[in-house]
Amino acid sequence: MKDSKRYVSAQPVITRAVLTLVVTGLALWLAFELRVLIVDLLMALTLASAIAPVSEWGEKRGTPRIVTVIGLYAAMALIYAAVAVFLAPVIWEQAVQLFQHLPHYMSGLLDWYQQLIVMAGEQAEAVKLDMSNVQPAVLKLIRQTLDLTAGLLGLILNGILVLFLTAYFVVEAKTIWPALLRWVPPEHRLRAESLIVPLENRLGGYVRGQLLVSLAVSAFLCVGLTLLGIKYSLVLGVLAGLLNLMPFVGSMLTATFSVLVAANQSLLLGALTVGLFAVEQWFESNLIVPHLLGSQVELHPVVVLFAILVGATIMGVLGALVAVPVASAILLLAEEFYVKPLNARAELSP
Repeated sequence: MKDSKRYVSAQPVITRAVLTLVVTGLALWLAFELRVLIVDLLMALTLASAIAPVSEWGEKRGTPRIVTVIGLYAAMALIYAAVAVFLAPVIWEQAVQLFQHLPHYMSGLLDWYQQLIVMAGEQAEAVKLDMSNVQPAVLKLIRQTLDLTAGLLGLILNGILVLFLTAYFVVEAKTIWPALLRWVPPEHRLRAESLIVPLENRLGGYVRGQLLVSLAVSAFLCVGLTLLGIKYSLVLGVLAGLLNLMPFVGSMLTATFSVLVAANQSLLLGALTVGLFAVEQWFESNLIVPHLLGSQVELHPVVVLFAILVGATIMGVLGALVAVPVASAILLLAEEFYVKPLNARAELSP
């Protein structure tokens, strides 16, 4: 009799557990199917957080938010147009030359590799490349590139959607947040409302800080590569700024490509280019990032790298772009709802 009562009382618990697993599984499946839309929403929220302070500043001075957003969009369009008018011809010329000479650079790289094999002697096996592993990786990269190119129209439409959502979030912020807070239990609304500004600061601070970092890195490398006399210095500098939006990965790719181009001019220039990127990394890590980005995002470099790897694994390039602000927001929420209560209990305990 007692066993039957225990069985009956355990049924609601088992039912809730099964329902929880089913709902969680469905939610994960739905999130995977809608992953592109979710990334678009995250990008829009991040951009809206960067624009929000400007729109609020303009609103205090009588400028409607929609006017501020349109003005910012127009300003960005003018900046890109100016870059296209003044720099595009030069960049295009250098890019064409770089593409034409790329086989020569790759041939030189293979020659150096063969010399390295000869110099290694008995240790040659340690530096040999296993082409059976390299070929699938190259084919995968090419296939992903072709998929991205084939989806160019979708990429453009997603970009338009992100810009539209960004404008909507900024303009309707005063109605969106109260509507969302209605879903929060009344006893937790004040606490949830107090997190809006810190989250906005972290998301928006990442965008503003990363753009400034990218501009600084691009200017530094453009000047440095030009002074060294490296070919295609403008292309490489602009490429460094664009790829710097993905920390660690972008810097590594740009440095590898720049050293390859410089070393084909002379080994001395290759060594000097390595030194230039080492100096740039020191300045970026110790001066540029802490002042322009670190103080706003408050993430350790290891956390940044891990977040980028996870984002890139799940969603590729788009996942890598939104990984850092998402990680920053998650850590803020974890600190607020787990770390602080945990430390508070530890202080109260004897």
